[in-house]
Amino acid sequence: MCRFLKNPYREENPKWTPEVTAPFESREITDLHRSLDVYRPTPLVSLPELARQLGVGKIFVKDESKRFGLKAFKALGGTYAVYRFLSRYYKERGKFVSLARNFYRNTGAIEPGKFTFCTATDGNHGRGVAWTARLLRQRAVIFMPANTVASRVENIEMEGARVVKIDGTYDETVAAMAEQAGANGWQIISDMSWAGYEEIPRWIMAGYTTLFEEIDKSLGPKENLDLAVIPAGCGALAGTAAWHYNRTLGTSRPGLLAVEPADADCIMASIASKNGSICSLRGGQHSIMAGLNCGTPSPVAWPLIKSGFDFFLTIPDRAAVAAMRTYGRPLGEDEAIISGESGAAGLAALTTLMTSESMLAARERVGLNSESSVLLLNTEGDTDPEHYARAMAS
Repeated sequence: MCRFLKNPYREENPKWTPEVTAPFESREITDLHRSLDVYRPTPLVSLPELARQLGVGKIFVKDESKRFGLKAFKALGGTYAVYRFLSRYYKERGKFVSLARNFYRNTGAIEPGKFTFCTATDGNHGRGVAWTARLLRQRAVIFMPANTVASRVENIEMEGARVVKIDGTYDETVAAMAEQAGANGWQIISDMSWAGYEEIPRWIMAGYTTLFEEIDKSLGPKENLDLAVIPAGCGALAGTAAWHYNRTLGTSRPGLLAVEPADADCIMASIASKNGSICSLRGGQHSIMAGLNCGTPSPVAWPLIKSGFDFFLTIPDRAAVAAMRTYGRPLGEDEAIISGESGAAGLAALTTLMTSESMLAARERVGLNSESSVLLLNTEGDTDPEHYARAMAS
């Protein structure tokens, strides 16, 4: 069920248009996040015992389970996108001026309940948008596939948002959300893009740069990474990783590997298609890695991924469950990490590459060995506590 592909469209120095790259270059992004009372850089955890067991030199895990008390990184994008939308809205009307470093403390300038923000989500992004709306005393309507686990629905409702369940896939949920948003005059804050809706998804991707800048500061200038493993759902986080590591680190950049569920491999299908064009998967996507359960790559992320990533790998659900246990039951003096199904995807990919006989050729192509330094992103904690408990008990 694992599939590996080296990117035939990789460019040594990708030539992206200013439209693609400009959103990432704003100095307001980190100022905004640091202005939040709950902001703390999330930990970068070293796991030397696990690295030794898997046969690599170092493993670093960026632990986003500790982000804003929300157990996931997604609110980095939602907060920045809402900030950009509201700042422009009021600036155009000459009624509101605010610097990023104090925006969320000056909410009195925004009429309570004036805006309704909406999005489609498998859980984490929607919770981030709902949380942001609550901070600003605005409304939120969050659309979710009907088969979403109850705990993720409840987390969003606890932020004061209304949840609308759609009987369909994530892509169908996005379509239903867009239709109802248009009919009701709601403002979409979606990390998935489509024709005519590109600007806000780019802002969301730009918001994720805070995560990678924190990693750089934690590592310091003398620590070089050989490989960064990035979970790729619709591709928003992967697009940010592509921009960051291709534009800021130049020739010292790590190799970039995108990991997806075997049941929701729209990024792999697209890179393997004729001319590397975006593909939509047929049928439903049923992976337990809910945050990666997407059937179509985001068009605004795709140019960054197509020319900026090196490798692609799909993994089965059982590999993610095994990785959850590995994180939660550490070896030796390694620190325990609480990781959800999507959060464990990076470790599942690394474990697959380093231990599966069928991956020997792939391992050689990636260049992993006992000296390699690898970055993993734990993108979520136990956002489904019941499944996490079952996984750890087995």
